[in-house]
Amino acid sequence: MHSRTLLLLSWAVFTLAALPSTTDFDHLDPKDIIERDVAIIGGGSAGTYASISLKDKGKSVIVIEKKNRIGGHTETYIDPATGKPIDMGVVIFHNLTIVRNYFARFDVPLITAGSDLGSSSDSVSANYDLRTGEEVKIMTPSQANISAAFATYAQFLEKYPRLNDGMFLPHPLPNELVMPFGQFAKQYGIEDAVATMFIYNAGLGDILTVPAIENIRVWGKSLVQQLSGGFLTTAHHNNSELYSKAQAELLSARSLLLSSEVTYSFRRASGITLIVQTPEGRKLVKAKKLLITIPPSPDLLQAFDLSRRERSTFSKFINTGYYTSILRSTGLPDNLSITNARLDTAYNLPTLPGLYSIGRTAVPGLKIAYYATPRSTSTFPLSDADVKANIIAAFKKLQRANPDKFKNEEPRFVAYSSHSPFYLQARPEDIKRGFYETLYGLQGERNTYWTGAAWRAHDSSDIWRYTEEEVLPGLIEGL
Repeated sequence: MHSRTLLLLSWAVFTLAALPSTTDFDHLDPKDIIERDVAIIGGGSAGTYASISLKDKGKSVIVIEKKNRIGGHTETYIDPATGKPIDMGVVIFHNLTIVRNYFARFDVPLITAGSDLGSSSDSVSANYDLRTGEEVKIMTPSQANISAAFATYAQFLEKYPRLNDGMFLPHPLPNELVMPFGQFAKQYGIEDAVATMFIYNAGLGDILTVPAIENIRVWGKSLVQQLSGGFLTTAHHNNSELYSKAQAELLSARSLLLSSEVTYSFRRASGITLIVQTPEGRKLVKAKKLLITIPPSPDLLQAFDLSRRERSTFSKFINTGYYTSILRSTGLPDNLSITNARLDTAYNLPTLPGLYSIGRTAVPGLKIAYYATPRSTSTFPLSDADVKANIIAAFKKLQRANPDKFKNEEPRFVAYSSHSPFYLQARPEDIKRGFYETLYGLQGERNTYWTGAAWRAHDSSDIWRYTEEEVLPGLIEGL
């Protein structure tokens, strides 16, 4: 009994020592005290959408964003010589009412992706094994067979309509949702769709070994429908335009702190208290409720007083590394796009870590490259230096193996971005034990709500719909 009392007393002393002194708050200038209905952590796709939606519903918000801009995975490189934009993060959106309305609110015009490009007779696509740089000739399924495979897959999805809204898994959980996706593809005869799924769902990891539901969460009913109906993109080919306009509105409303981080949090039923380090010094944020939209990795949530249940749940996540870049002087012709492929693997899929593809851009002399890792327990699976070195090495292998096709140049980065940790997901054994039910059960505890890719999918259109339909109603209640 005495030892337990001493332990509790020691814990209390430690905790009090860790808290900011009340006199620190007494000396804060009134302008450094921010009171809002909702504090939002992260100004990416989910955080920005939530802030605008709440603002339109008459609620006051403050968005706290670590970077000097909002937009998250949506990044656009503007070529200084031509002024042309190149989207190097989020590129396409679903043709849904919520998407069209969101862009229309900021007067950002949308078009069907690819509709303004016309037919480019000189466009060339090829498959290369980027381990060696050598071109590989592979047999790809016909478009008719791919369409048939997706039709079969769409029929399967009809069995689980709630999966179109989030990770709302049926009970009891059928094995077909947690078996390796490669096994799932064979069982349902959709092998001809696998390569397409792999490319569109970049950053998932090894698609053949992930639990089927982890691929289905992106490849849901809505995404399958876009294959025939057409995706949307911005008419100006600058998806960051949406976020620059949202940023201007939030700044003018004193609802956004950029280049800012939470250093301390106190979450209770009575409300939320945050200490935020900003370029102008410390701010005290008081809010009725908190919405966290950054990846729920314990490594990224150290400033928050995680409960035992939160920490236990979030610690079960695994993730990948995903990286996008734009390079100059690659030695490749402007009209060439390359898919990384192997002759000796199922569906000719490349080995990760490695490049998914090298794409054309609207700017002559520039190529866009997409690189990813397998699933990992490390929040940041590879260093940026290693990723960059591997990307450069792939281009040099292409040059050496094809001196008659490609120039011998020294590739250099004009833009690079790490999206890690990417695609937070769960192991099959944890899914079977109710991981996602436990995860969703955290909503509302201690006036804290959660949204973002880890809670829905790495797809902005799905994130916005999940946030609007599944998260905000509970958050708004009682405000």
